[in-house]
Amino acid sequence: MKKRYTLGLLAVLLAGLTLSQPSPFQQRVQQAIQNGGSRFAESMKQDPDQALCSQYRDKLPPELVGAFLERQRALIKYPADGKLMGDWKKGEELFTNPRKGNCYACHTGDPREPGAGRMGPGLVNYGQRGTSEAVVKYTYDKIYNAWATMPCSLMYRAGYHGILTPEETAHVTAFLLDPASPVNAKR
Repeated sequence: MKKRYTLGLLAVLLAGLTLSQPSPFQQRVQQAIQNGGSRFAESMKQDPDQALCSQYRDKLPPELVGAFLERQRALIKYPADGKLMGDWKKGEELFTNPRKGNCYACHTGDPREPGAGRMGPGLVNYGQRGTSEAVVKYTYDKIYNAWATMPCSLMYRAGYHGILTPEETAHVTAFLLDPASPVNAKR
């Protein structure tokens, strides 16, 4: 009996020790941070809302959602001229540019584009929603900071992270909503 108790206690202690050790992935991340220098280490820090998304595995408790959305909406910046729809042709360039918007990595836009992604929703005929002020603002906000409309969304926060400027965000908004855009072309 004493031997079984001792073995059980030893097993519990070993399990605790094993679980307290960083996983191989966590070790690689820590090594990359240490080797990447201070600028890289700074870029790897989570802001408080990223930490919430990690803590709750992207499923925030309902009581946290309202304040989360409010904080994210406050991060949205708008074009200096106040126009949330720009030039759809410039928006198409950004939407398809892998170094800028890179929206095609996850979404279909122009149905003739063969390399379109399927991770996010298809955006063909997105403009059928119309161009009311509410639709334009929702679309702009979603592109600029997806977390302002859907907490912990997988969609990156293009404006918030400086990938797109407010003016560029307005161009992508136009690419999705303008009736002349290939996204909305009648076929």
